[in-house]
Amino acid sequence: MNFPGQPFFERSMAAVASLEPKPPQREGSAKPPETKSEAAPATRPDWVVRAVPFFYGWLILPISMVAQFTTSPGQTYGVSLFNTHFSNDLQLSPLDVSFAYMWGTIIASLPMSLVGGFADRFGIRRSMTAVVLIFGCACLFMSQVGGVWSLFLGFLLIRMFGQGSLTLLATNSVDMWFRKRLGFAVGIRNLSMPMALALFPLISEALIDNIGWRSTYVVLGLGVWGLMLPLLLVFFRNRPEDIGQLPDGVKQLPVKPHLSTPVEPESDAHLPQFTLGEALLTRSYWILVTLMSSWAMIATALTFVMVRFLQSRGLSEDDAPVIFLCTALTMAICQFVGGWLADHIKLHWLMSVGAAGLALSVICYANITSVYGCALFGLVFGAAQGVAVSGASSAWARYFGRAHLGKIKGSSMTWIVAGSAAGPYLLNLGADYCGGYEPVLWLFTATFAALAIACMFCTPPHVKYSQPQF
Repeated sequence: MNFPGQPFFERSMAAVASLEPKPPQREGSAKPPETKSEAAPATRPDWVVRAVPFFYGWLILPISMVAQFTTSPGQTYGVSLFNTHFSNDLQLSPLDVSFAYMWGTIIASLPMSLVGGFADRFGIRRSMTAVVLIFGCACLFMSQVGGVWSLFLGFLLIRMFGQGSLTLLATNSVDMWFRKRLGFAVGIRNLSMPMALALFPLISEALIDNIGWRSTYVVLGLGVWGLMLPLLLVFFRNRPEDIGQLPDGVKQLPVKPHLSTPVEPESDAHLPQFTLGEALLTRSYWILVTLMSSWAMIATALTFVMVRFLQSRGLSEDDAPVIFLCTALTMAICQFVGGWLADHIKLHWLMSVGAAGLALSVICYANITSVYGCALFGLVFGAAQGVAVSGASSAWARYFGRAHLGKIKGSSMTWIVAGSAAGPYLLNLGADYCGGYEPVLWLFTATFAALAIACMFCTPPHVKYSQPQF
């Protein structure tokens, strides 16, 4: 896939990348290369790394959490706060806003594999810096939209570089630094999601009330730059091997009692490293993609129509915050616990339980009749998301390796972002044809129930050497 200026861009990135040593690369193949142990990677003199007295991955972890938080202006819960202002000030109908949002998001989902490929080739640090710069500009552009087409372009930019690209790179950064403790690290990293869900709407609402929605977007763009650029330029590093460390902070080779020499730890040279083409031929890849894209589609749909749905049940808009608060609470708890469990139980069982919980949450949503029903849905919904996401987030690196992880997860992000775009439209369309939301909600329930069964077969894929390479 090419775009204007791509050869110049790639030459420029390659020239900059040549200034830093890179780990040995090989042509895409699941077959491990014959290399020596990575127990002693080459070390770069780095005063920042030397000043950190502990494993550097534990510093990358909070940076990735900040990055995930700064995606909020491009997330559905961030955009939804501005919808009424778009309609009133731009003289657009809610359908016009939804149309621009849907198509902007769908198109934004297409280049995610390309973004992941750039990260694999040039490093997450450079790729994330470029994405942060463009995302900040996109927020500034949103403050100047004047009609449906400029709004569409604004949605395209904030969804592509916020919800899509920055989320992809933020999650990949942790995958580079942990292996044995990846589930625990992912559980901590995912705490940024409920934190953003609880805090960002309050921050944005306060800004909108005091300075207006256009100035709020200016503040958000400057905030993205102010939070992320110093962290990326000073503290962020791509991989532990680049600074003389190993994943999980392994410092020395373990020695077994019956052996006189240390036992070489697992390293990328001894684990399957799937290319995108090889991953596409595995059953587990498609189960993971289906689970995550269905979750994005249905969760976005339920959130997007929440106020209207509550009003149809005799409740008010003021009851919606109860759902967000309860969701954030149980999501935070279950993502942390789920991350710990991901290091101790089979991931396919964790994902299966999470999918079953999501099915139960949709049933709770369909039966909301009071504020207590709102709280029950929020509690179940948050817990199920925490468990399912913890299992799926850990599976990518553990199942397919780190060598081509950016491109592999980037391809999955295309489906996930597209699913989040289609969800609200499909729910509203089904409601118009069926006379209410309930038939569509039961279809959503059946989807998650089927995924709960399918996830039982989402096991680590076997290495096959005849798979295509790209």
